[in-house]
Amino acid sequence: MRNKVNIFAIILLFALPLPLGTTFAHREIPRFTIFFAGDLLLANESQKRITFNGIGYPFNRIKEELLKYDFVFANLEVPITDRGKPLIGKPYVFRLHPDDARCLNDLRIDAVSLSNNHILDYGVEGMEDTIRILNAMNIRHSGAGKNLAEARRPAILSTRGVRICILSYCNRPPESFYATENTPGTAPLDLALIRDDIASWKNGHTIIIVSLHWGIEHTHTPLQSQVETARAIIDTGADVIIGHHPHWPQGIELYKGKPIAYSLGNFIGGYYNAVERDNIALAITFVGTSCERIKVIPIAGRNSHILFQPFVLKGPSAAWTLNLVRNLSLPFNTDIRISGDVGFVEPAKNKQEPSSPASPAARTQNLK
Repeated sequence: MRNKVNIFAIILLFALPLPLGTTFAHREIPRFTIFFAGDLLLANESQKRITFNGIGYPFNRIKEELLKYDFVFANLEVPITDRGKPLIGKPYVFRLHPDDARCLNDLRIDAVSLSNNHILDYGVEGMEDTIRILNAMNIRHSGAGKNLAEARRPAILSTRGVRICILSYCNRPPESFYATENTPGTAPLDLALIRDDIASWKNGHTIIIVSLHWGIEHTHTPLQSQVETARAIIDTGADVIIGHHPHWPQGIELYKGKPIAYSLGNFIGGYYNAVERDNIALAITFVGTSCERIKVIPIAGRNSHILFQPFVLKGPSAAWTLNLVRNLSLPFNTDIRISGDVGFVEPAKNKQEPSSPASPAARTQNLK
């Protein structure tokens, strides 16, 4: 009888989830993927399409692709609310009606960043509604809250003993959106805060992903200050940095084997824009807490052609976007291998010393 009990205990032990702080020594190391999308602006013309065609409309042409991955993350650049008043004096204000926001569940988005320059377009009420509605849809979020402490909390995902913490910060105006100890808003991009946050959440079985809303709109080149900030955040313990806001794709850097995507561009824009570009998404494969491979996926983004329905590019359009991002990444010594209609970056094969990116003039010359 004792032997039977012991056998049962052993079976039960290996069936239980791996506690945080233990090792993978006697278990298979989990492999999983996270799909990182760009700015998600489901407002204006985009929302009109949802209202008219149904909640399945915006992701109909890309949903099959996204369902291949274990987790999906994006920057939600619009408050979900039917309350509040638009911020006076702000050139562009957006909101998404709660009924139309159900499209996020149709896609099965797992987590979003709220630390951006639009989440308070309809005031604190709009932000509070957004958080409440996301909670009801079981979509994790980070980067905004009723005070600074809440805005600094990560969105937490987990799989087979690995904890994934997504921290989100913004350095774009208006600064009145930034939370303080006693006022609601977004988490500001402050290195001291980020260091403390990473130290609070980092352990041997945690992946730290930092989402940054930063940079200059409609540019392909990050500022030198962004490069220095991103590297400092990696030095502090981050495993991945994902950039949003420029609306155009920018280069990818591997710094100490950790990926930095300075900008993914848009995922869904909210209106027609003559300066729109096709964009990228990243699908990062992790083995345990280590980044094994980065897949660069070209995403259609010109709304006059795609009518607010992004999809994975194929053929010459895919090649053009992938070659653009490869050229943008070369100054960082990042080698993107293009195979078919996607690109691949393998950290184990990108061990070069980090370098400073070329100047904007030199970068433009490289792209001709």
